[in-house]
This record gives sequence, C-alpha cells and structure tokens, in this order.
Amino acid sequence: PQSTSRIPMLGLLLTVGVRAWSHPVTARLSPAPLLRMAINNELTSAEVCPYLDESQANFASDKPESSLILGTTNFYKQGLQMVSQFAQNAGLRPMGTGLPDCLGLKLSNEAVYAAERQRERTGGRVDAHPVSRALYDLGCLFLDNLFDGRPIARFWFLETVARIPYFSYTSVLHLYESFGWWRVPGLRKVHAAEEWNELHHLLIMEALGGNLLWSDRFFGYHAAFAYYWFLVGVYLFSPAVAYQFMELLEAHAVDTYGTFVKTNRERLSQLPPPRVATSYYTSGDMYYFDEFQMREPGSRRPPCDNLLDVFTNICQDEQEHVKTMRACQDYARVGRVVTSPHLGRTLPIEEELKRKLWEQWAGEVNENCALEAGEDL
Repeated sequence: PQSTSRIPMLGLLLTVGVRAWSHPVTARLSPAPLLRMAINNELTSAEVCPYLDESQANFASDKPESSLILGTTNFYKQGLQMVSQFAQNAGLRPMGTGLPDCLGLKLSNEAVYAAERQRERTGGRVDAHPVSRALYDLGCLFLDNLFDGRPIARFWFLETVARIPYFSYTSVLHLYESFGWWRVPGLRKVHAAEEWNELHHLLIMEALGGNLLWSDRFFGYHAAFAYYWFLVGVYLFSPAVAYQFMELLEAHAVDTYGTFVKTNRERLSQLPPPRVATSYYTSGDMYYFDEFQMREPGSRRPPCDNLLDVFTNICQDEQEHVKTMRACQDYARVGRVVTSPHLGRTLPIEEELKRKLWEQWAGEVNENCALEAGEDL
C-alpha cells in the first residue's frame, strides 16, 4: 500500500505488530447522545459541551508531589488501564462507544501524501539533512500504521511530540546562559509562545478523546522523552539542523490538518468547538497568541464557532510555525535576529487600556492620598 512505500520492510513489520497492539476489532460506533444533539442543533445552553474536560486527564496527581509519589501513582494508574485495554482487545470487556470514534471523522494516509507531494512540487519542499529526512520518513511510516483510521488519536500524538522541540531549545539556551556563553531572552520568549500554542492544540485533542487509549499514551510519552534528548543533542551541535527538522514536522502537520479539514468539512461544521478552543482563540490575553507568529500583532483574530473553525485555526497555526522555524534557521546561519513581534510595537487598544488604567490609578491616588490643608509630605 501507499502508506508503507517509504521503507517497505519496516512498513510490513509495523503493520503486523502495531495494528495488532492498538486496533481492536469493533463494530461501527454510533454517535454519543450529546454529539447527536449538537449536530441537530438541539443544544440550547452554552454550558453544555459534549467533550471531555481537563479534570478527566490521565495524570497521577492534581497538585505538586515528589517524584516518588508521582511515579508510583502513575505506574499503578496506568497499569490498571493497560490491563483494561488488553481485556477489551481480547473481547473480555465491552468496547466503549464514546469519543473520539463517535465523531465520525476520517483521514486518508494517501491523501496526506498527495498533499505533501503537491506542496513539494510547488516549491514548498524542505531542504533537510539526509539523516533528518530519513528519520522523518520513518516517523511518518510509524504514524500511518499506528493511527490508521484514527485521526484524533494521531493528532494527539503529533501535538504531544510537537511541544518537545521548544522544551529542548530552551533547555540548551538556559544552559548557555548558566555558563555565561550566550544570552538571548527574546528567542526564549518566542519558543515559549510556540510551546503555549502547541499545548492548546494538545488540550483540544484531549477534549476530543485523543488520548483515551493506554497504548497511545505509552507510545506518545516515550516518543516525547526520546525526542527531547535527541533534539538537545542536535541543538548542541547545530541549532540550524534542529530548527530544520522541526520545519519538516510542521510542514507535515500543515499537510495533515489541511487534508483533514477538506475531507471532513461538512461534518466538522456541524460540531461545536471545545471550551478550551474558544478560550484560546477568542478570549483572554492574546499576547502569547501573537508572539509566536511572523506577522503584525493583532492582525489575526480567527473565528471559533464550530469544530471546522478549530481545525482550520490549528492548520493556520502550523503554517505560522513553519515560518518561525525558517526565521530561526536564518538566525542560526547568518545572524538575522528573531525578535518578538511586539518589540517596539503597541496596538491602539493596548494604548487605550493603559491610559484607562493609569487614569483609574491616578484617581485612586488623588482620593486616598490627597494631603489635607497644612500637611506636608
């Protein structure tokens, strides 16, 4: 098949092993009641959301704990879920009928490859190091086989891994500062904003049920751990290659999300957005949202009225990450400094808010700290 053509022998092995591990045989799942109501426009309250919330995350604790407590708690919790998944795969326990299968969303590996080839034919090919390209092809092969027919779980895995480079980059930059070799706080701030964006992509996928299988979390977290240390080593020897490798992955993300939106446009337009998506894209402080983008602050304020808007926004975010990674490569090669888009710029609304806050503060000072007649400072 097309999805195993990159490395045929490895493709065969992965197909046999990985699909047997993570693809239980199940009947077609029916939509969950809340999602059916959402599609039929029967949800009248803004407080009703058919998705998961952050309180249902699969973590060991809800407060800071010692590594010993976190490790043992997580081992016990994940162990129970591992046994549960094995029992379901063996037919000893009934399969669930909820998220993300009930969303009815699809993604074709062949369509993603077609989009990638089209991008590369039209001048969008990333001129990556041969080793980087080989690792990239191997990673794509792994994704195609592990998540075939499961797009939301695939996106969760992608976003789990997509955050890691920014952790690696900032770790090395902190090390350089600790040694007194180099200090570049502006670049660290841009990477922090990029990670914040990828985190919200991850939270959206978790709200859609992308991390509910124990096997997906097992592969995702172990891949993230290995990827972190791999990129730390690469960045220590060549920041340009480290940024280039990330550009490869971000370009693949654009192809994948773009294909997904085209394939599921009608279905996505019928589904409501998760709360975490509306919070990130339409409300609150948008400073970090502007910070990772190579454009004027405030020039992009996307809508978030349905799940189609959400995935369109994510695809556009990934395009911005591609631009930022290219700029970082220029920084590493020719010294063209990557700076905050907010540097030296203020929006009119920010100036109005600052003026209003200053007037409020001045009024409080005049009211509470005014001197009486005859008093001295």
